[in-house]
Parts: sequence; structure tokens; C-alpha cells
Amino acid sequence: MSEENCIFCKIIRGEIPSSVIFEDEQSIAFMDAFPVAEGHCLLIPRKHYVNMFDVDPDVVAHLAKNLVDLTKRVQKATGSEGVLNIVANGEGAGQDVFHLHFHAIPRNKDSPFGFKFPPGYRETIADREDLDQMAEKIREST
Repeated sequence: MSEENCIFCKIIRGEIPSSVIFEDEQSIAFMDAFPVAEGHCLLIPRKHYVNMFDVDPDVVAHLAKNLVDLTKRVQKATGSEGVLNIVANGEGAGQDVFHLHFHAIPRNKDSPFGFKFPPGYRETIADREDLDQMAEKIREST
């Protein structure tokens, strides 16, 4: 998707209204127009990056600082037991808006939406040799 047609770029340019929480020279935080929970908001870089695969690490460092602030604000404002932070990188991860964005979603133990492990997740521990091999593969993938 080009920056011209990107919904988040349109929000940044003021072409689409948004409920802004805060903004600075590199980022903007605003309410998600399709919230999965009351208080669900997004943090995005002003510059168009598709996802974590193409973003400048310095921009991510700036976003991380703002995500800490946003997460605390969401929890305080909603009184939730926790806040889920999510970023999806690519279609396989569920990304459907191809402008890097971080979700801050307030959540309680009984919330219907959340990060949930599959049944049987902790029944069998992974083989250490398999873990070591994958760790090496990831280390060498620069």
C-alpha cells in the first residue's frame, strides 16, 4: 500500500479525523476506530513504515518510550487489570493495515479478547537441542 492510500498516513495528514491522545515530531497516539475493548488505542510513527521489517531502529526506540507512556495512561484511565501491547508484522501475523502500529488494549482476566496460548501449551517442554539449533539459526540470520 502506498503512503498516498494508507489510512494511517491519511490520519497523520488530517484527511481522516481521529481522537488524538498525544503526538510529537515522530509519532502519534490515537483511539482505534474499531476497538476490541474500551480504551483500545494505537501508536504509530509519522513516517510510513510497513512494519518492524523495514523500520529505522531509532524510530522504534522513540516509539518504545511513547508506548510505555501510552500503556500506563490506558491502564490508569480504564482501571483495567492489564494492558496488552501488540504489533503484527506481515499478513501471516494478522497485519491488515500496512503502516507500522502498536496496539494498547486494556484487558482484564475475563476479557474475551487477548493473547491466549493453545490447549496443551505447557504439557511438553521443547527439546533443548531443537531450541539450541533454532537459537543458532536466529543468531546467524543478520
